Amino acid sequence: MSFLQPIALFGILLAAAPLIIHLLNLLRHRRESWAAMRFLVEAKERSSRMSKIRRWLTLLVRMLIIALLVILLARPISSGNQSLLDLAAKEPEVLMLILDRSSSMRKKSENSSKTLLQHGLEEFDRFTKSWPESKLVVMETLWAEPIFLDTVDTLYTEEMEEIVGPTDSGAILPETINRALVWLDEADVAQAEILIVSDFQRPSWQVNQNSEMLQSINETINEKQGLWKLKFLQMKPGKSFNYSLTCKSYSEETDSFFPTLQILGNKKGQEKLALKIRINGIQFPMESEFTYPSTTWTPTIPLAGQPRTGWISISLPEDSFAEDNEYFFTYGNQSMLKVGISCEDPQAKKCIIAACSLNPEKVFLTENLFTNRQEELIKHELLVIQGEVPQESQGWVDQFLFDGGVVIFFPSEESKNKIFTFQKWGDYKILSEDDFCSVREWIRNEGVFANTANGKELPLSHLKIQKRIIPLEGQPLAFYTDGNNFLTRKIHGRGVLYSFSTLPNKAWSSLDEGFVLVPALQRIIEECERKTNFQIMECGDNHSRKLQSVLAITGEKRDKPAINAGIYQHLGNLVAVNRPADESTYDQLENNQLRQLISSEYASWSDAQSANSSFQRAEIWNFFLVCMILFLLFEGALSLPPKSFNRRVPLQ
Repeated sequence: MSFLQPIALFGILLAAAPLIIHLLNLLRHRRESWAAMRFLVEAKERSSRMSKIRRWLTLLVRMLIIALLVILLARPISSGNQSLLDLAAKEPEVLMLILDRSSSMRKKSENSSKTLLQHGLEEFDRFTKSWPESKLVVMETLWAEPIFLDTVDTLYTEEMEEIVGPTDSGAILPETINRALVWLDEADVAQAEILIVSDFQRPSWQVNQNSEMLQSINETINEKQGLWKLKFLQMKPGKSFNYSLTCKSYSEETDSFFPTLQILGNKKGQEKLALKIRINGIQFPMESEFTYPSTTWTPTIPLAGQPRTGWISISLPEDSFAEDNEYFFTYGNQSMLKVGISCEDPQAKKCIIAACSLNPEKVFLTENLFTNRQEELIKHELLVIQGEVPQESQGWVDQFLFDGGVVIFFPSEESKNKIFTFQKWGDYKILSEDDFCSVREWIRNEGVFANTANGKELPLSHLKIQKRIIPLEGQPLAFYTDGNNFLTRKIHGRGVLYSFSTLPNKAWSSLDEGFVLVPALQRIIEECERKTNFQIMECGDNHSRKLQSVLAITGEKRDKPAINAGIYQHLGNLVAVNRPADESTYDQLENNQLRQLISSEYASWSDAQSANSSFQRAEIWNFFLVCMILFLLFEGALSLPPKSFNRRVPLQ
């Protein structure tokens, strides 16, 4: 409980007035003995105990009545998660809105014609009414920067459209919440009420990947002992039939384009969908069969007679949510894959360069990687590193991986028992030519060591390894006969790290013969090509945010790649930007999954339907008014004269 007029609480001192008056009245009377009244006094003393109780009880009730009147004048208020006796709670210095702007927030709200995003802004509007003097701050998931508001009405101005308007981007809520708490700490904000508005779509939280960050958020809130409070508000979309379109991969030939599409839908059964394909703005009809819950479809899109470079869009028929119905592509202007190489071992370097140079039209190699400037290094999509990573370069390699890059790591003799932030290495083992290691098992159905197109296995079992250093982190893709890892694949942030345990060097292994190394490196390069294409096409990622001075070919002229999916022209090239594939899922996170990590008593949870009762503060003067009336009635009853004392007093 807190008060809108806390200064009135000084009036509590007036509650002592009845006691003071009573004590003063006692000083005005003196007792005098009178013989004729002796027997009456004796009779009265027999009932004096009850009289004293009535007198002191009346005095106490009068004091309580005055105290309740003072509390009424102070205008007591309470919020849904606030104790009635929490007298320390005061006006928060900052009211903060953390807004989920992911594409799924554009869906219609349950039992409303407004979108989840619009409904969330209205809830924040109502949320601020209880603290009219507090400063208003907004931090949303796309740009994640604090924005101050003059008034809550500023949210609805045209200038704020880029900050709180709808987007085709994704969201990572734990990162945004963490940045908000860091900012509050750096700004020395003493008290803050933080409202988090989200539809709780699972990809926007990534609970498993962000469990440590969520636990850190929980610890921070607990340390503040109620000075900072989190209020999670779940926005629930309406239930309606919807289809969505994403792309798994694509290939391109001279006169044809082959996208592999995935159609998701929540309508059970089988249906024929009429799609629209636009090639450089010219529309062509096409049909696809859909079977619940998803269908993979690879159409052949003819490019004969089209310009050498151009764009393609594929659209589903209109449904309840049109924003996930279209996917964009460009053709003919795919950039070369940039591969950086750093090798200490001359023979290993020779083999690796040869394996990566089989397709010079698609791959651009940079040798002596760490001698280049850092701004040149981050332009690569794939790094092949053998040996030591300079101390000054370990940080940006780690960041390169975290931002979505791919790294292939080969060891050196100095790698034994070495620990990098992205990999740990085990012991260095040397065997004789007669006592070599061999690979026993590997993943044959997919990935780096998958069987060839005609079903033949790669000759991993014929490899002979004399020297090895085991990578200790990552998913094993191949094993030695003793169970140790030959090659591991580790997800680090958004990137992937492949770690070999030996070198393509005759002194180390027969990997230099190329029968295993070449197909493995080529498949990783193909993975990078697909990964790079899709990374560039996602709204809100690092690539789309950096695209400046672009011209929107589709959609509205004011569209921006970080916010709106579509085709853009940038420096004379066409760029396709799409909404993240994760935004097409229908999987929502249960509150209990978050509550296990954010279990603080200063975090509360609600949905939009019950927000008014859970998140808004209400004046509770009526409770104290009723109490005061009851005490007045009780005081009146105590003030009534007692029944006559009829019993005779015997004469002595």
